[in-house]
Amino acid sequence: SSDVSLPICEDNTIKVWTLDIGKGERALDRHLSCVNTVTVTSDRKHIISGSSDNTIRVWNLDTRKQERILRGHTAPVYAVAATSDGKYLVSGSADKTIKLWNLSVGRVERTLKGHTSSICAVAVTSDRTRIISSSEDKTIKVWNLRTGQVEHILEGYTAAVFAL
Repeated sequence: SSDVSLPICEDNTIKVWTLDIGKGERALDRHLSCVNTVTVTSDRKHIISGSSDNTIRVWNLDTRKQERILRGHTAPVYAVAATSDGKYLVSGSADKTIKLWNLSVGRVERTLKGHTSSICAVAVTSDRTRIISSSEDKTIKVWNLRTGQVEHILEGYTAAVFAL
């Protein structure tokens, strides 16, 4: 079946919809606050959500059970993106940081600092060599995933950049 997950902010849950039949299955357990972002890993085994409770939660898509809570951000998590191999997660937060998480152990591998306002969106290139982030500081940054260094800053926006 084809699944898609949709955050439902009002009740702090994520509901998984089966598109083939247009039916909503039971919601996943709740975050403690608004769900701001979700992604599904490329192997379609996990849903990963970021919330205003400053946490990231990893859910097993088959069992609908929470497998892990990732803590490390000090403000709401607005963006999550998994690497194409599903081994790492990139998260962006209102704390102005981007974190690279090792999903198998649930640990932060690296924290990237450089934006001067909330991170709105993150992405990882398909070859897993770069992280791209956008921010309320009106910039897009391209980071080297291995070194954590900024390679390029894309400027010229007159407002926050909310999507990539």
